[in-house]
Amino acid sequence: MNFPQKYLTCTLLALLAGLSALPAAEEPKGRWTPPTTDARPWKHGPTQLAFPPMLGGYRFVGHFDYEDNGVLLRYENLDEQGRLDLFLFKSESSLSTVADIQARLMTEMDIVVRDMETMIKNGRYKNLNTGELVGGELDLWQKQSLPIATRIITATRIGYSDAGSEEAVVRQWVGITALEDHIITIRHMRPAATGDAGEESMKQVVGLVFQLLKDPSLRTHIRELVDDYLKDPFSENGEQAAAAVLAYLKQTPYFPINIPEDPVSGWLDHVKKVAPGTEEHLLRAFMLGSAKVAFAEGDTESCFKAGARQFAKIYRQLLADHPQITRPEIEQFVTAAEAGQALDWMKAYELRK
Repeated sequence: MNFPQKYLTCTLLALLAGLSALPAAEEPKGRWTPPTTDARPWKHGPTQLAFPPMLGGYRFVGHFDYEDNGVLLRYENLDEQGRLDLFLFKSESSLSTVADIQARLMTEMDIVVRDMETMIKNGRYKNLNTGELVGGELDLWQKQSLPIATRIITATRIGYSDAGSEEAVVRQWVGITALEDHIITIRHMRPAATGDAGEESMKQVVGLVFQLLKDPSLRTHIRELVDDYLKDPFSENGEQAAAAVLAYLKQTPYFPINIPEDPVSGWLDHVKKVAPGTEEHLLRAFMLGSAKVAFAEGDTESCFKAGARQFAKIYRQLLADHPQITRPEIEQFVTAAEAGQALDWMKAYELRK
């Protein structure tokens, strides 16, 4: 997989704003598509990977379908001057064994280094430091782990304008792995001047990418756990299933699950005071009701409505044994949720504040 230089060398966000690059290589053939407006993840059919509209503070800005093979996905964080590119290409050769995969990863990493060396010769970069090649594995659920090769590359980017040339040191983290006969290259770029804060941001967003890569093998099991909870929310098995799902959601904060802190946190504080333990049941209900729809690729509004319905169901059951948890505002919301109007109620609540 030889990456088009346009995408390796284009101007880095705010870092080189206003500076033009040296004459670019031939434009890659393909089509750029901006993100959809419905907040649904972008799905890669062959690998079943799903890429959400937000990864931490990084926003999905679109994807480029190469005419011959493969796709580029791009995320950007304007505040931190960071960019995350993910390349997914079908391997033209067999990757049936771990040895095949490891050899291919080394080849791909060599290509990355050679591309950088070429850009040094072309005057686009200087002071190249390719860093140490590091090998590792990404553990998958009930499947063979994924080998991964990583490297940190630092170089001085040279930009040109009418006023002359300007330079800035760019730091890249590159990771290459393989999944379902596809080579996946992860490339995070940022100005080296962002220092430790930039390094921490990189680690966070790359960690989220790792979760995305692990997700297809785990998602089926998590869906089963959601169903186990919904069958009997008050049983020991239901509570254990819910705990596992909540732990999973904590590691995957890109699902469109949004529970308004106000007024819900106030309701939970109230029921905790008058009937300790009921708040846990209600929070689980909202989260897992939302998760059921989120795992089926529902949007934010659909997730909220489903979570509110499950909240209402559990509230009614708890109310029978703990009448002291009632509160007019909760009753109004629950009634609206049962009628499928939870979102309308919440919007009206926001206006009343």
